[in-house]
Amino acid sequence: MILVDRVFSKDSQSPAVLRDGGRSRSLSLARVLVVLLLVGGIAVHLKAQTPPQPELTLGDDAALRQQITQLYPIQLPEVPQPWFNPLDAVKVTLGEALFFDPNLSRCGTLACASCHLPEQGFASPYQVPPGCDGVRGRRRAPALYNVAYQEHYFWDGRVQSLEQQALLPVVTPAEMGNVWDIVLTYLNTGRHIPTGKEYPQAHAFYAEYFAEVFNGDITPVTVSHALAAYERTILTRDAAFDRWLAGDDTALTPAQKRGAERFFGRANCAVCHPPPLFTDNKFHNIGTPQAGFETPHLFPANTTIRAAAEAQGWPVPPDVDLGRQEVPPLQSSWSDLGAFKTPTLRNVALHGPYMHNGALATLEEVMRHYEHLAASERQPLVGKLAFYVRYGKAHFGARGGGAADDVEVMVAFMQALTGTQRAARLERVQPPRLNPQRSQLPYRQ
Repeated sequence: MILVDRVFSKDSQSPAVLRDGGRSRSLSLARVLVVLLLVGGIAVHLKAQTPPQPELTLGDDAALRQQITQLYPIQLPEVPQPWFNPLDAVKVTLGEALFFDPNLSRCGTLACASCHLPEQGFASPYQVPPGCDGVRGRRRAPALYNVAYQEHYFWDGRVQSLEQQALLPVVTPAEMGNVWDIVLTYLNTGRHIPTGKEYPQAHAFYAEYFAEVFNGDITPVTVSHALAAYERTILTRDAAFDRWLAGDDTALTPAQKRGAERFFGRANCAVCHPPPLFTDNKFHNIGTPQAGFETPHLFPANTTIRAAAEAQGWPVPPDVDLGRQEVPPLQSSWSDLGAFKTPTLRNVALHGPYMHNGALATLEEVMRHYEHLAASERQPLVGKLAFYVRYGKAHFGARGGGAADDVEVMVAFMQALTGTQRAARLERVQPPRLNPQRSQLPYRQ
């Protein structure tokens, strides 16, 4: 196109145009044809020189492993640490205490761990977990395993650091429903103003730990730094797939190996879920259906966005979650309609229901959804489907150009991504108590 534009621009400025417009147009057309022939020839040559992607090899572990490792890294990278919030064991211990303390909430019964349960893969068994007084929001609590590697937070990616993320649930009405002044009063004095209760043990704990970690500075920023430090230690590694990739042929069952072949092959799952993180940290519209609880009052931004979107030909229903489109700086770009962050698949078998609204209860339902997408039987509620679906790049399930056992073997492969896990705490959700011996264990990796 650049070459073609140059051809026309050159002729348009030539005196020959004034003298003989017809002759000039003929010359221009001739030049365009020459350019197109040259470009076409180059494209054919490049296509002939580019070998097709090899089919993944089923039944030969070494060959399948080699084909995967040629395309993707094997090892998880080092845990990223921002320069302004380095990890240390005492800070992580403080962050863990805050994470499990229900007195950060207005009602005094809801902690971060109430919606991110260790035994549920640091997620919630609910479609949308209840906040204080049973108030519910509109999105599922995302799982926290390997959250340290994420580049965006919340389903719509509205913030870009764990420190920013940790500030918001405390003051969100549908979650902990508190205000920071009340939280800081509790951390400084042990008094929980909304309930009128006193917690001297928690006061002693926080006084000592904030003094050691932050020189006694108790602010929303230091609280968020401690929470983020703890969350960066919620890691999962050493799944069966990792052991198989490292050379142990027995680590995967035959069904899981067939699932791997399809995951990295014709189903094209690795486009959005590439290892070792099993997420691309991007946003996609995959046509997730409604979960049944959606009503217009949950989506006030739709009214603002609708007029501008519909002027561009994009209808915006009042009761559909617009996903990333809601982020204020992106509201004028219709490419984000209905797009949500790609979650990691590591430990995915631990924390159904699935999708941003918990609409799909089991991994089998998730795979059936992708089969319908591959068969062009499911359309998005708003916006456009992700390109790999829209252009027929995913072949999955009997209805979607794949095989009858695709769903079964893909669910098996998802189970092969279950790795190391944190044990549930015996004390569950409760305010901290100072250990007189102060023999704290280092944080667990």
